[in-house]
Amino acid sequence: MTMPTGRRTSLTGKIWQISPQDTYSSQKISKGSHISPVLAQVLLNRGICGASEVDAFISPKISMLSNPYDIPDMEKAAIRVNAAKAKGERVCVYGDYDVDGVTGTSILLLTLKELGVDATYYIPHRYHEGYGMNNPAVKKLAEAGIRLIVTVDCGISNFIEVEYANSLGIDVIVTDHHNPPKKLPRAHAIVNPKMIDGGHRARELSGAGVAFKFAWGLYRTAGIQDSSNLMDLLDLVGLGTIADIVPLLDENRILAVYGLKSLNNCRRLGLKKLIEAAGIKKRISTSQVNFALSPRINSAGRLEHASSAVELLTTRDEIKAANLSLELNRLNTRRQGIGEQIQREVFSQIDATSSKSVILCGNSWNPGVIGIVASRVVDAFYRPAVLIGVNEGIGRGSARSIDGLNIYESLDGCRDLFTDFGGHKKAAGFEVPEDNIPQLITRLRESIDASLSAEDLVPRLEIESVLEPGQVTMALASELELLDPHGEENPPPMFATSGLKLIDLRRVGDGSHLKSRFTDGRVTLDSIGFSLGQLFSKLKVGETYDLAYNLEVNEFNGLESAQLNLVDIRESNSL
Repeated sequence: MTMPTGRRTSLTGKIWQISPQDTYSSQKISKGSHISPVLAQVLLNRGICGASEVDAFISPKISMLSNPYDIPDMEKAAIRVNAAKAKGERVCVYGDYDVDGVTGTSILLLTLKELGVDATYYIPHRYHEGYGMNNPAVKKLAEAGIRLIVTVDCGISNFIEVEYANSLGIDVIVTDHHNPPKKLPRAHAIVNPKMIDGGHRARELSGAGVAFKFAWGLYRTAGIQDSSNLMDLLDLVGLGTIADIVPLLDENRILAVYGLKSLNNCRRLGLKKLIEAAGIKKRISTSQVNFALSPRINSAGRLEHASSAVELLTTRDEIKAANLSLELNRLNTRRQGIGEQIQREVFSQIDATSSKSVILCGNSWNPGVIGIVASRVVDAFYRPAVLIGVNEGIGRGSARSIDGLNIYESLDGCRDLFTDFGGHKKAAGFEVPEDNIPQLITRLRESIDASLSAEDLVPRLEIESVLEPGQVTMALASELELLDPHGEENPPPMFATSGLKLIDLRRVGDGSHLKSRFTDGRVTLDSIGFSLGQLFSKLKVGETYDLAYNLEVNEFNGLESAQLNLVDIRESNSL
């Protein structure tokens, strides 16, 4: 059975793109690594083809992490921290307010204190201070006797602020993972894996990953060989790595795998209490991190101050941990309510046919929540979304994009209008004076319209491989679990099967999900389609369809079976 060719949209309006199939290479990998040709093809699609690469991906080991000293300035930075300890200098870890920054800050704070360094931390307020270092904060730290600042997940672009710190007698060590600008800050040391020459496997580390490598470097420089303290940090680095949506390949995959193991055997008091508050009772996966733990940790910085999240992750007081976890749970509930209200306002103003982008502003829209709403706009309308919350004459914006547009470049063309700006190709943020907003909207809309074609606005599904019904087995579903954990650049593999007759269809849950069965006359396949309830009236029992799906192991009453997690459907006879 072959998948019909041609550019056809599905019942949800998507175009399916099937990855090029390399039968010769997949068979070779299959035989050499004792895996199925299907799994071998999925690995090929991710650029993993050598025997050693396949083994490292399927069976990652903590020992595969590279030497922390591979990152430039790592040893120089570690020596400076040890000198601070010897001199009795006060050290401040200066972090960011998102999950990556909070976990990275916690990693270094715990490590410094374990090494006997007089250490504290500082995280700026999202709305009053903004991202990265700022001079008033630096002055405050100098007045508090700080003589060394170690940044986490920020600092690489803070040229002016590092100069100011130097003028006050404060040395600065920058640990960051963002792309270095042409003009680097004159810090004592800059620890950034993006500055490693060549295609090093640590280049894509998150801010928490860089903090973990620095902690490793600190222990090594101090002559401490016992790795137990580092192993105790794996839950934090795994949490930060998964939450920051860095590619879950190479070293990030190792940290995610071992981070999830640590989270599932959680010994950290604050995380234990947060897991309880979130009501998580089953195995913690990347999904649980992204949709249960991360939003609660992020809610502190989005609505109040991220310090409560750092306190939760570093406390050894059970009562404090319980109270803080309940507080983050409360903030997350409040954040959800604010987000739903903003979403209603935003969605009511959208005409998806009028423009290639959604650019809107609103008075008093919470700037810590609009990024989430912008992501929902992209999901619902498949348009780049830029939302601006205006408060006291200042607009704070969040942008999210689609595959065909680098939103950072679009915004960079309007840099002259901003007072602050940063981000990457899929997401960015900025501050803009209220008077500049009309000009910003006009210029940005024109830039995006010129950059995108009508074809770019049709969402696509990336199909790994086309499977025959007989290939959809429990054995394959179980084998595909070797690809966990899933995330950026390692999504759950999507497959397609064509020419299947629908033999049973019903709505389940609150009516927004579909439960269905399909057959080719010999094999019957069960499927669940979450949030596909709107297709119920478009489907007819007895008709033949092509299916796009993730293949999963379903457990019910102690029995396991292969199940299609249906993502999309199209008519088999459509042209």
